[in-house]
Amino acid sequence: MSYTLCLWDPSRPGTLPTTHRDADTICERLSAVSDRPTAKMIALVSALVTVAETRPTEEQARVGLEAYWGADPRVSLRANETAVFRLTIPSDDCIAQIAAVVSAGAKFGLVVYDDENGMCFLPDGTIFPESMREGWAFDLEELRAGPPDPHAPDGRTWLQRLAGELFDALGQGNRRS
Repeated sequence: MSYTLCLWDPSRPGTLPTTHRDADTICERLSAVSDRPTAKMIALVSALVTVAETRPTEEQARVGLEAYWGADPRVSLRANETAVFRLTIPSDDCIAQIAAVVSAGAKFGLVVYDDENGMCFLPDGTIFPESMREGWAFDLEELRAGPPDPHAPDGRTWLQRLAGELFDALGQGNRRS
């Protein structure tokens, strides 16, 4: 399965959306416009390659560029022939990739449109529709927090933990049919 993000340069007249519905209309219109990759798109793709190559954990470093992005973004951009660059990423747990694209898109002044759920990210940080902002903020917080610490205390006292472990041990094999 894959997930597609649509990106375009809003410097063309009439291509900066004002709503998520407007973004959908602009995306459709620009998809029919023949174009070559812009300097901003090339810079974005370079930044995305850097993101994949500088992932923090050893396990992530073993995963190749194609596995992280679904395909090499440089090859995808070279093959792109319209004013909308459709970046395809793996759909499994793709929040980190989407966040990286949104961040790089803002840095290089590009619109990022997620047509699967109707979210549009403008270069100035505006998100359409407004009803999705809170959910996006929550997703980003979870991403920044990282995985839970398995060694963190669970809030129970020593006696509560002991009682729980005894209950689990005594309860095993004592089920009636």
